[in-house]
Amino acid sequence: MDRLSTVTFVLALASVGCDDGAAADQKPPETRSRVDVVQAGKPKIDIAGFCDVNPAEGQGKKLVLPELRSGTAPAGNGGWQWVNVWATWCKPCVEELPMLRGLKGKFDADHLPLSLVFLSVDAGEEEVGAFEAKHGKIEGGLQIKDANALPAWLASVGLDESTALPIHFFVDETNTIRCVRMGAVNEDAYETVKGIVRGG
Repeated sequence: MDRLSTVTFVLALASVGCDDGAAADQKPPETRSRVDVVQAGKPKIDIAGFCDVNPAEGQGKKLVLPELRSGTAPAGNGGWQWVNVWATWCKPCVEELPMLRGLKGKFDADHLPLSLVFLSVDAGEEEVGAFEAKHGKIEGGLQIKDANALPAWLASVGLDESTALPIHFFVDETNTIRCVRMGAVNEDAYETVKGIVRGG
């Protein structure tokens, strides 16, 4: 093969590995910007999906606690209250208690004007006493005086008398119920709770 043929052959091989022009019409794969990634990682706040009862501002009932056997109803600290209605015999209630008890630090870190109140609807003091002996005292713990009064109390705050535990009331600075969550919550709900307290 003469020198000219060799050069022609090499050029032909090089052209095979090069862009034949079709690739010029193809767009590079789309990449997500940093803003998109940050937005995708933002926690979703779904107040309507979280609250089973979600009255408009000024339309909710006032929360009047039932007569208590132990503990003193909070006078209010100018902020919101998260009232967790639970019982020692309620498995989902007991399962979520450690997580709920650990939230106080988050409230403080986020400067969230929210206090957590636990209202036990156990039939007797001994049940709660035995539970606290095993799991530690529950700060802010209250106990209903008569468990048989629970259905009437639930009706008085606008719920069905047979509503299952746990129940979570979110009450604003005016002691007005702004959200009721029926059923357990998990740590993922924290951002939604912040949204409720801060007005969505």
